[in-house]
Amino acid sequence: MKSILVYDVSLRIFHAAFAASLTVALVLALAVDKHSAWFAWHILFGLAAGFLLLLRIALGFVGSRYARFAHLPVGPTPVVAYVRGLLNGQAKRHAGHNPGSAWAALAMFTLVPALLATGWWAGGEPWEDVHGFLAYALIAVIGVHLAGLVWHTLQHRENIAMAMLTGRKIGRPEDAIASSQPAWAVVFVVAATAWIGGLFANHRAGASSIRLPLTSVTVPLGEDHDGEKTRSDGKRKHRDDH
Repeated sequence: MKSILVYDVSLRIFHAAFAASLTVALVLALAVDKHSAWFAWHILFGLAAGFLLLLRIALGFVGSRYARFAHLPVGPTPVVAYVRGLLNGQAKRHAGHNPGSAWAALAMFTLVPALLATGWWAGGEPWEDVHGFLAYALIAVIGVHLAGLVWHTLQHRENIAMAMLTGRKIGRPEDAIASSQPAWAVVFVVAATAWIGGLFANHRAGASSIRLPLTSVTVPLGEDHDGEKTRSDGKRKHRDDH
């Protein structure tokens, strides 16, 4: 066993940017009132996370071995073996994602689009409650994922969190990827920087909506003081208070 390369550069950049954007979005959602000017930034960082996820989905088909969805160990056999290993303290090492982190990733990749969809229409019941429930579900998944990282670090005496920074883990030489794929990393960074940079550049303080880059779609940035919400067609969506 030796230190081997398992995560390409694009996957590492995604992991860091996705975690940062979700953290900011969740903290702002919990810390500020939805009528606050700061609430718009919660929506902006949520949209940034959504675009990063689109790029990650692309990596799931064209990325390196352990970035591809086909290599995520989410089937019944590896999951049962993983749970059994957790219980007896003999969980085996996985060159890429283990079943726990793979399922955590899939859960986050499902919850984030659901949050974006319900946030779009969260101007009243029931979508606002659903949006809040999904947010807490995402926080729970992140908490379990972090607990799993701590467990792995203690069980295998390997700083697994550092692997997403260096791209390297302890494993067999034959399990290493051949390249960190710097060309795909350049494509990833340019696409993410251009779209997310354009998103933030389109934002104007006090604006009730924002146009998504490269589209004609506008997204509401919270509610006006009179309780109305701007829809993507430019009309007002009135909350039924009756």
